[in-house]
Amino acid sequence: MDPRTFQFLCFAVFGVASLWGGYLARKRGWLHEDVSRRVHFHTVVWVWSAVSLLSLWRGPLQTQDMGLVLMQIIIVGLAGYAAIPIAKLAGCGRTQIGVLAVASGLHNIGFTLGGYLCFTLLTPGVEALGQAIAYVTIMQIAGVVLIFPIARHFGTLQDGDASVARLIFTNLIDIRSMTLYAAIVGQTLGVMRVPVPSFVGDLHFMDILFYLGALGGYFGIGLRLRLGSAVGYLREHAILAGMKFIFIPVLTLLLIALLSLTPLRLPDLAQSVAIVQAFMPTAILTVMLANLFHLDVRLASSAWLWNTITFFVLPMPVIIWWLS
Repeated sequence: MDPRTFQFLCFAVFGVASLWGGYLARKRGWLHEDVSRRVHFHTVVWVWSAVSLLSLWRGPLQTQDMGLVLMQIIIVGLAGYAAIPIAKLAGCGRTQIGVLAVASGLHNIGFTLGGYLCFTLLTPGVEALGQAIAYVTIMQIAGVVLIFPIARHFGTLQDGDASVARLIFTNLIDIRSMTLYAAIVGQTLGVMRVPVPSFVGDLHFMDILFYLGALGGYFGIGLRLRLGSAVGYLREHAILAGMKFIFIPVLTLLLIALLSLTPLRLPDLAQSVAIVQAFMPTAILTVMLANLFHLDVRLASSAWLWNTITFFVLPMPVIIWWLS
């Protein structure tokens, strides 16, 4: 087996083990599920922010990579809004439509999945990781502006809920948005060619951060995971699978072709990053937004789980074969 493929598979197994560990910890009463909130908070604020900063510091975006930024904004918006009429035609309920729109527009393209896949299987890995981190940062910003209003529209407004405008503003200045500002600092340091501390490479510091981030992210999800039957949501799962593994990849290839006709043509590495990221399953943020906007949380949790499993069974082996 190719060493880089083996490296990613080890990471994937570690993520599954972390998820299962969180599930067992709650199931057996070792930890309360509310602990997941603190686990995710510290993981996002400290570990994910450190990865964002160092990734872009080591491999900052270049002018020719700006097409990635434009692509991600278009993908988030088109995928999110295109899911709405499809879900309506399929007869989905209002809160299910909201979940499918959110799940279609947001993707697991950070270093806990898509980003790490780019880092291990593309060359040079550091530069590919920097582009992947920038990709997920743009998704976060676009998601706040484009996806929050969808979630609010299809959700149930309750007493004490903030307006969309206030939620957008609060989200951007909240400490949990530290990853965004860490990415900006990393990009700035990289462009200014400030030397990266030697220990980052010498002690496999980035690998340690990757695994810590996966541990916190997936363990926290596991603490709240409910392994209910997916049979009641087969229609919704089919729609999301179609959006994630057919619609978005086709849209990505179309955008790459269109950009090739403009000054924003993507370099070969950026094209590979975009194609790999196009097949990623929905993000855990889907579950968080479903809870925040009073959508169908049970569907959101089930959609995240089974969409991720579908990715590991179908697209991932093809991606590894293609890149190896």
